[in-house]
Amino acid sequence: MKSTLLILLTTVLAAAACNTNNVRGDLKNRREILQSTNWKLESATANGGGTSFPKCQDDNYYNFEPGGTGRYEEGLDNCLDSTGTGNAPTYTPFIWQMTGDLRYIYIMNYGGDPEKRLEWQVIDMNFDELLVRQMLIVDGIDVRLDMRYKAIPK
Repeated sequence: MKSTLLILLTTVLAAAACNTNNVRGDLKNRREILQSTNWKLESATANGGGTSFPKCQDDNYYNFEPGGTGRYEEGLDNCLDSTGTGNAPTYTPFIWQMTGDLRYIYIMNYGGDPEKRLEWQVIDMNFDELLVRQMLIVDGIDVRLDMRYKAIPK
């Protein structure tokens, strides 16, 4: 009996000690993962085909802070500096939250505008990569935007 209990306890401890970075099936760590690093857009597709973004967004990234605040950080080539004066903001603030089932990320009050809201469905997420889907309507056409973000150190 004691040996069976010892084997069971050892198995439970060994399973608990295993650390897996992929949380596709283990949702409980998603908030921690989202907040632990910054997220830079690596690629995107619209309705399964290629799409592009302005060059100035190449070094931009999302920073999700604990407590539900966040910033979309501008890189060296600041998209907000349309006049070239260097006086543009270096980030756009937002508020974020995840649904109770941790399958959706809501980005709200983007840039202080209560009407600007993004809804991301989390397709896959681990400590290195975040894959989200956003549904849009562009010129009356439904668009499925799949975006792959890469983790970059804070």
